[in-house]
This record gives sequence, structure tokens and C-alpha cells, in this order.
Amino acid sequence: MSRKLKVMFSTHGLVEGDFGYALDENGFPTEEIIAKKVITGQDTGGQVYYVKALASSSTNYDVDLVTRRVDPRICPQFGGTQADSVHNQCYEIEVQWHESPVIRSRVLRVPAGGKFDFVPKEEIVPLLPELIDNLYEFYKKENAIEDIEVVEGHYRDGMLAADMLCTKIEQETGRRPIMLVTSHSLGHKKYERNLPQYQAGLISQEEWNWHNFEQRIAHEKYAFDKADIIIATSPDEQRRLVAEPYSVDAEKITIIPPGYNDKIFTPLSPQELHKLKYRFVYNDLDGREQVVDLSDKKVVSSLGRVVRDKGFCELARSMVEVIKNNPAAVYMVSGEKGNPITDECREIFKGHEDQIIFMPSLNQKEMARVYNISSVFVMSSLNEAFGMVPIEAMGCKTAVVVGRSGFNDFAHCADIRDENQDLSKAIGLYAPSQEADRWRQIKALDVLLKNEELRRQIAENGYNYVRSNLTWEKISEQKDKIVQEVLNKREKGSHQKRNGNINIISAKSGKDI
Repeated sequence: MSRKLKVMFSTHGLVEGDFGYALDENGFPTEEIIAKKVITGQDTGGQVYYVKALASSSTNYDVDLVTRRVDPRICPQFGGTQADSVHNQCYEIEVQWHESPVIRSRVLRVPAGGKFDFVPKEEIVPLLPELIDNLYEFYKKENAIEDIEVVEGHYRDGMLAADMLCTKIEQETGRRPIMLVTSHSLGHKKYERNLPQYQAGLISQEEWNWHNFEQRIAHEKYAFDKADIIIATSPDEQRRLVAEPYSVDAEKITIIPPGYNDKIFTPLSPQELHKLKYRFVYNDLDGREQVVDLSDKKVVSSLGRVVRDKGFCELARSMVEVIKNNPAAVYMVSGEKGNPITDECREIFKGHEDQIIFMPSLNQKEMARVYNISSVFVMSSLNEAFGMVPIEAMGCKTAVVVGRSGFNDFAHCADIRDENQDLSKAIGLYAPSQEADRWRQIKALDVLLKNEELRRQIAENGYNYVRSNLTWEKISEQKDKIVQEVLNKREKGSHQKRNGNINIISAKSGKDI
């Protein structure tokens, strides 16, 4: 290998898209189907997108992105059946290459646990020692152990895996690679958020025990203690890391937010946008193709996993009022047939169905189409660690409204309550989704839908901000710069130690060296 090697761990979730679609030159799924089934679900969301994007944006290192090997044909919870056997597959590491003139990265799917069914993040930790042993033997056969300079761990299980690999290399060679970790979601924050529901009987004892927050928090604390570098995605996450129960050394922490793919999420030309809005083609929740003319409409959109924390029901109640005040408004929202969240939203929208469009889970290019036709994009999450969707929408030059999230904590959208601020300088509007804050969400949407000049200016501000600061290339460069700083400190410390040892020897020998 011409460059040093960076190993990135996303052990529980790197499955979405890779089995189902061919990848484009940037390592993202295209519409070319190459397999029957694609695993999707809660464990294959934002973190997976994050690590895949970084792996295909690193120009300073060769990159291996490591996950546990899974076969979608034998995953009952994702549509496969145990009868769909894989007798012709060997129990070995599966390698998927991605190369460009400046990037060399690959996905390594490492078997662990004796079979290829999917294991959720809450249950995967016991499988990590086998995964690391198999991976280490793979690298030994490649003569690549000495090339590994950086090991990144993502989420609790990925952070533990990173330490296991670093420790194994250190035991074998006496050299420990730089260990960098990103939690993506802190166990203690989730514990605090879920405790009132558990105490109220809304979360069963069985489910509470399954989450095992005490163990997860202990694992996270251990990984933070062992890491050389900790990436926090927002100031709120940094504050939580230095506080109890983690008590992390603040010197280890750097705030670097997630980024976006500026090659996919980019504004259309006026001609392209007019054509797309005039004949917008999409699939409904039954998979039927629909065509709608949106050329004289003002689209408000909200995309994401259809789960309670994303705030779709809260936003639906706001949108009913917005639609009443804005007859030209059309609301596009993620949905799933049979999902209770979707059913609840449908009930809320009764009588307004002609202004509502439910869309299934979309790939990257489909999401970019929606962002581009939208006058406003809303991230309505009740509590989001960061949230990449508003960054993507901004990249398409769309005005955004965001709720409580690490993104707003980092980028500071204008609070709609402040009557004295100049909104024309804002990169977006802040309006939480909680029940008591509905008036703020309604006001923010009304302001943007009724003031076209202001909406365009805020959209322009947001676009300039993310384009200058939050592309994946810029995020990758920031992380590599921090790694280099740690490497320089190590080299300086090693040099001082060597000089100290020489001085001791010279004193014993009586020679001036």
C-alpha cells in the first residue's frame, strides 16, 4: 500500500444499500439493483451513512471500513427466511473494493457468531472478540499490520472493536495505532430520555433490561478512556462527555459535525427545477407510480426514519394549521404502510389529503429531488444527536426549519421567538416540535412560505454555510489534521524519551554523547 491504512469500525450496521445497489464513483448507492433484498432498519441509519461517506472521502489514507458480515437472505426481520440458505458461501471475510484516482477504500465484512443473520447493536458486543481475531488474521496474511496507523470506532460496539484491534496490535508489535472514536449516540442521554417512560410503565421491564444502559454506559466510558481522540458532533455532546458519568479528558475532544455529499445534494438549475416540479414522479406507499404538477405549489418536506423520536406526528399537527393558512402548500413526508406513526399522521390529516404526499424510504438521489422542489425542509426531531438531513437540504439551497438537535447547537439557526433579530442573516430557523412549541413551528413555516424574498435569502445563507464548512472532504481533512497532531506529539515524546535514555547510558559510561 502506498499510504498508511485507516481502519474504521461500524460493526453492527453497515448493510443498507451495499447488498441492494451498485455504488457510484463516490461510493454511494445508485439505482442499479445488484441483489434481491436490501437490509434497512433502525441499525442502518445515519451512522452508516456517516462512516460510508467518510470512508469514500479520505485522500490521506487508504481506508478499510469494517462491519460484521450479514446476508440479507437469511434475516427474517428484514424479509428473508431461514429457508433461504447460503450453503455456497464460505465463512470468510467478504471484500468490496472502491477505488478512484485519489481514493482507495474497501468494505470488509467479517464473519462472527457462526452464521450470517443480522445481530442488533444491543446484542453484538459478545461477538466482537471473534470478529477482531478473524480481522487480525486477515491483515497478517496481507502483511498489513505495520500499515495500520489509525483505528476509528463508531458507536459503542465499534469503539470497543477499535480498542480490541489497537490492543492486539500493541501486544504483537509494541506499537499502538492512534485510536479515534465517535459515539454518535450517548447511552446516558438515551437513558435520561427513556427513564420517565419506563417509570410510567410505557417501556416494559424486558425491553429496559434488553437496552442494558448500565453496561452500555460503562463500555462507552471505557472506550473514551482508551481513545487518543474523541470526536463530538456538537457542543451539547461535548458538554455531556466531560460531565458525569463519562468525565472525559476535555483535551481529547474536538467538535466536528457530520457533513454532506455536495456532488449529490446540490441545487438544480432553474430550467431543471421547473421541469422537475412540472412533472414530479414518485412512488406512493403501495409502490404505485404517481405523477403530480407542483409548478404552482409551495412544498414543505420532512424525511427520515418513521419512528416516534423524529416528531412526524407533532409536525403533522402543525402542518394542518399551516395548510389552512397557505392554500398552495403541499406537504411531503416519509411514511410506511402499516406503521403506527404513519397511521396517526393520516388520521391527523383527514380532510386535507389532497395537500399531503406520503413517500416511502428514499435513496440519496431521490432525497435530493425532494429537497430541490421544496420551499422549506423541516427536521422535526424531538431530540436529535445532530441530524444530517438539514445539511443536505441546505446543500440543495432549500430553507430549513430545525427542532432540538446538535445541528442547531452547532450552527445556531435563528430562534423564531426573537422579534428583534435580522432574519435575513440566518442560515435557517429554529422552532422545536414539542407540543408546547407548536406555535413556534407554525410561525416559522408561515414566515418562510409567505415571504419569498426572505426564504430565498435564508436558503442562500444556508447553502453558503454548508458549502464552505460541511462537505465530507472538509470533515475528513479536519479529522486527519487532528490525527497528525497526535502523531507529532507521540513522535516528539518518543524522541525526548530516546534522548533521555541516551543521557542515562552516557552518564554510566562516562562518555559525552
